[in-house]
Amino acid sequence: MKKILLAILTGISLTSCSDNWLNTTNVNTLDASTFFTNETNLQLAINAAYCPLAEDGMFGLYYFYALNTLDPYIWFENPNTGFDQMAFGAQTFENTWSDLYQGLFRTSDILAKMPKLKDVVSSANYIKYEAQLKALRGMYYFYLVTWFNKPIYYDETNVPNNINSNLSNGTPEQFWNKLEDDLRFASQNLPDAWSATETGRITKGGANAQLGKALLYKYYHYYLRNGLGNTNEAKADIDSAKSALKRVINSGNYHLIQPQKNDKANFQAALLSNFSYLDIPAGSNTYKAENNAESIWEIQYNDNNRSQQGWLPGWQWGGNLLVEYFSPLGYRNQEIDPSLWYEFETVSGHIAGFDRDPRAYATCFLDGDTLDWRPESGYNTPFQSNVNSKLVVYNYNLYNGQTPSKAIGLKKYYYPQFPALLCAPVNVRVIRYADVLLMYAEACYQSDADADGSGLAALNQVRSRVGMPLVNDLSPEVIVHERNVELATEGHHYNDIIRWSFDPRFGINLTNLFNGKFIVPKNLYFPIPQSEIDANNGSLMQNPGW
Repeated sequence: MKKILLAILTGISLTSCSDNWLNTTNVNTLDASTFFTNETNLQLAINAAYCPLAEDGMFGLYYFYALNTLDPYIWFENPNTGFDQMAFGAQTFENTWSDLYQGLFRTSDILAKMPKLKDVVSSANYIKYEAQLKALRGMYYFYLVTWFNKPIYYDETNVPNNINSNLSNGTPEQFWNKLEDDLRFASQNLPDAWSATETGRITKGGANAQLGKALLYKYYHYYLRNGLGNTNEAKADIDSAKSALKRVINSGNYHLIQPQKNDKANFQAALLSNFSYLDIPAGSNTYKAENNAESIWEIQYNDNNRSQQGWLPGWQWGGNLLVEYFSPLGYRNQEIDPSLWYEFETVSGHIAGFDRDPRAYATCFLDGDTLDWRPESGYNTPFQSNVNSKLVVYNYNLYNGQTPSKAIGLKKYYYPQFPALLCAPVNVRVIRYADVLLMYAEACYQSDADADGSGLAALNQVRSRVGMPLVNDLSPEVIVHERNVELATEGHHYNDIIRWSFDPRFGINLTNLFNGKFIVPKNLYFPIPQSEIDANNGSLMQNPGW
């Protein structure tokens, strides 16, 4: 933190990191002490507060690099080292830590400085600026506390501005309490939608979805982990999670993208539109992709400046590195374990003719699958295990059962192919409506065992969208299965199994899932970067086991 604070304090970094509304002029030479003089300055500063989410330590690369590799259903190209074996060190998450603290610093610093502009900014605009900052900061707090447990805490009242000060650990309570305050404020003061020129800014629905998600996670990470699950405070928080998610559902602003015709092409287009950078045609129907009705919080990327040298998404150019690293035409660093394929249920008499849950075919590239529907793209060719993967499962004999192809590639975010590997413009969907429905179902189960059946109904909406039979009871097994198949390869599963491990009813044995390599409590949280501990001269303490 002290190391990155030096870079931040040298000037205000207002760089292009997204679509049009974030295409700002680089003003790195401006003096921060004289910058906040008008509303335009404030707008530019808020744009910069979004940028760390798009950078390489977060959704520009490392979120999927780390979280998907840690997912037991996904293998890294060399499974004998690194994340697959929980073999990483105290510097592994340095870039992630850095990006999260850039975000925390920018949001808190702007919140501290912006009151001087109250006389020059209309009250309506002022509160929307404040709400955006608090929604973003709530997200930065959320990742810091769930991944690092006791990192450095501050807010707008004590923004660190002296690089010679030694900073120490905060408490989980500080993070949980403040992020709830921030997200509640945002959920009450953000608009339901922004104008087309402001696409990408956080909305009321996004703030409520993140609030519900945060309180659901708090129930596990804070209450259940510490034996407090039966307290009045725990019950109040899980009820609040349920209410926040219900507000998203009741808003009427979001819905699942439904197949418009009962055939395989329309089912696949409906599902994959949630991960494509292009609208997807299926017969006479076209399915909107980015910022569609299922998207609630989406990181905006573009392919501007892709010729610029460097590897810094969200900073040097507007795209991400996901296609470069994980697509069938890129480095192909990750491959799906066949056990995920068999997690998808078989089905007979499916309305569109599938023999297995349609989500299997929207998640997995199998031999013969078309990489791109457009002949003019040059990639209208079939997936080939020997060409489009590194045959990790096959070569290392990691699965002994019958497999549908020698290798199973990741399809979400990589269909259709983007021709230039660097600077891929594919937006990352951080929270989509299907996730909200499933989190709501889980909150209902934890709140009152889903007494009114609304949680089961929400979960069955997700199943109904893909033509799968409805389930009759809401249970941990049903919740786990549905999140496994609906959200597969989207970077959620590792976070899910960590929090579920705190509830014995979910039956998550992390030691078994990681072949004896997972150590409790060490691996429950990521290590604080050793460089930050050193820079703070021992005031900042490492997490247990590291």
